Amino acid sequence: MKNNLSTGIDIVSINRIKEILNSSKRERFLKKIFSANEIKEAESRKNEAQFFAGRFAAKEAVRKATSTPENSSKLTFKSIEVFNYDSGKPGVDLKNNSVVDISISHDRNYAVAFCVVQ
Repeated sequence: MKNNLSTGIDIVSINRIKEILNSSKRERFLKKIFSANEIKEAESRKNEAQFFAGRFAAKEAVRKATSTPENSSKLTFKSIEVFNYDSGKPGVDLKNNSVVDISISHDRNYAVAFCVVQ
């Protein structure tokens, strides 16, 4: 019986993201990785580096979970939009029919995300 679940995990240094956000690479990084909705959501957050680190980790986890040996092409960062349900739980909008469950966590220096794709 073939397992139809795939998982992905990623960890990101919040300080690394903070350095990018405080550099001349900021606009290029934001435009390449995040949707307009994600960038707007960051404006309401107290710690934008932590927010973007968590979202970046989530996108990487989704990319890992959706990549297979048969199909090495990965989703682009922009085709993965991370949002929060009214309950606060993070969700993922993929432009295909995959069912995705995601969890994002932050600690002082790191953000981590774990993803399950059905």
